[in-house]
Amino acid sequence: MESDILHVITKYMTAERLDHFILGDAQYRSGQEKIGQLERELSRMGLPKEVRLAMDRLLSANNENNARYSELAYMQGFKDCAALLQVIHLI
Repeated sequence: MESDILHVITKYMTAERLDHFILGDAQYRSGQEKIGQLERELSRMGLPKEVRLAMDRLLSANNENNARYSELAYMQGFKDCAALLQVIHLI
């Protein structure tokens, strides 16, 4: 039960609420602009379709894994916060 609640909170916080916070970060937005620039450069190279698809699959897998990493990091931070609150007798 406790684990289910943590997963629900994590999904909400990392998939919805966190987006608003992250999009407000100038460094993140700058990174997104750089990614867009690199995507346009890659597109202009005229690579064969099979190469573009292979690269797309690679980048998609990397993005999915990074999203999972973020979820796990958030859950661990939440657990650490709860443990700290227990140690200082707030819960």
